[in-house]
Amino acid sequence: MTHSRHNRNYLHGAAILAAAVVIVRVIGAVYRIPMAIILGDEGNSPFAVAHSIYQFLLIVSTAGLPVALSKMVASADAMGRPRQVRRVFVVGRNTFVILGAVSFLIMAGLHRQLADLFGSPSAAYGILALSPAVFLVGLISAYRGYCQGLSDMVPTSVSQVLEAFARLVIGIGLAWILASRGFSVPITAAGAIFGVTAGTGIAAAYLFFAKRRVDRRHHVADTLDTPDSNRRIFQNLKDIAIPLTLGSSILSLMTIVNNAVILRRLQFAVGLPYAETQSLHGTFSMALPLFHLPSAFVIPITVALIPAISGLLAQGDQLGAKKNSESGIRITCLLALPAGAGLTVLAGPIMDVIYYGRFNAEYGAGLLAWLGIAVFFICFFQVTNCVLQAYGFQRYTLYTLPIGGAISVGLTWLLIADPRFLIYGAAIGILVCYVVISAMNVVLVKRSIPDPPSFLRAVTRPLLCTLVMAATAWASYGLISGVVANVLGDVSGRLPIAISLTGAIGIAMLVYLVLIIATRALTKEDMHMLPKGEKLAKVLRVR
Repeated sequence: MTHSRHNRNYLHGAAILAAAVVIVRVIGAVYRIPMAIILGDEGNSPFAVAHSIYQFLLIVSTAGLPVALSKMVASADAMGRPRQVRRVFVVGRNTFVILGAVSFLIMAGLHRQLADLFGSPSAAYGILALSPAVFLVGLISAYRGYCQGLSDMVPTSVSQVLEAFARLVIGIGLAWILASRGFSVPITAAGAIFGVTAGTGIAAAYLFFAKRRVDRRHHVADTLDTPDSNRRIFQNLKDIAIPLTLGSSILSLMTIVNNAVILRRLQFAVGLPYAETQSLHGTFSMALPLFHLPSAFVIPITVALIPAISGLLAQGDQLGAKKNSESGIRITCLLALPAGAGLTVLAGPIMDVIYYGRFNAEYGAGLLAWLGIAVFFICFFQVTNCVLQAYGFQRYTLYTLPIGGAISVGLTWLLIADPRFLIYGAAIGILVCYVVISAMNVVLVKRSIPDPPSFLRAVTRPLLCTLVMAATAWASYGLISGVVANVLGDVSGRLPIAISLTGAIGIAMLVYLVLIIATRALTKEDMHMLPKGEKLAKVLRVR
């Protein structure tokens, strides 16, 4: 007997995860500002070193396994095999525990050696304080992957918010107490970073109890199904997870190498003074978080989409899998296209409002404009990668990502040395990288998947709506700036720029919403997949 849960919408879960992303991002912004003030430049360095080691070990130990676990749980659940679901979770959890324990022993046992290796002996205490977190995140990943496989995104969302809030309160609280009592900078930084460990502990405790509620809600009870052996389940987990982990490692490595290339080429190939090199690289680093922000809202779609498609495929519902794939691509386009276009046409005022007077004005807007174009392609890459993973073709990332990474690094190396491009070369390298990967993914989806989704149908209407929206945003900003200049007598200050930018974005969003409803780029079926979507569709008159 098959279950109908996976026939339900994936967007309901994606919307819940997206709400959590917004809350976590706000908490993260609140966390960074006072933390930077308390620690200062000297304290932020060991904090950053400890966190970079933690992030690397996190990628190695947990990057691919949650997706693999959710995919296998979804398939077993769709086939009505509760014993298989339970055994997949146990094998996955044990695998996470082992990998997390190894990572913990590396960080805890070699904390001084790792700090010396990075040239920051003062980071040793921070590395030690953070070491339990890498173990706890393993447990968290197992529970999140299990719940996501059962299409229940609430535990993941709540645990993310709890983790972020605990990190904020405990991390800042400890840093403030230690600093006010005269402890050394390394000890204060370690106290600050212990907030991360405390947050993961609280999230793990919550998920332990949340899993029990999920089991009762989804009736994971004993049946006569015979689960696969532990060895076979582990083999399947490994086959899915390793390509995803290597793919994440490649992207992380690409970022590290690109940073090194930028700094070295600007200094030694172009011959810029060190201060100017730092200014250009710093401006590029300021634009990058804005570039990555829209893709953070695509991740919930991919997290929810993989188990949904996997469950439908396990039931043999090829049509349902195709519809979900196409819907995921279309929703991604509806989000990514206007976000990228907005960053491109309003790049100057956005940089001014956020980083007023603190970036290289000659290059800041141009950098964000290039990266704004790349926004669509990184989001499109994410969702097409998700479709390939759901259909079992995750190994393709081992070919596409190294090619894209090599193109990014190669173009950055070549273009930065050209006086016509300089730091723009780094942004262009990123853009071409994701254009190439996206194109390869489209070809792979078309060739590998029977009855693949229609990319043309998913992209065309959102693209047309976005072009009109972008023109509206550009024109509105110019018109509002003129009005603000007449009223305030100034258009160069942060406040008048912010007023003009807010007005332009508001008008553009309204125009875009009207267009996607009028052109049926957003369908009634899409709206029904959202929480309270039926009521919202009636209010907006979506057909």
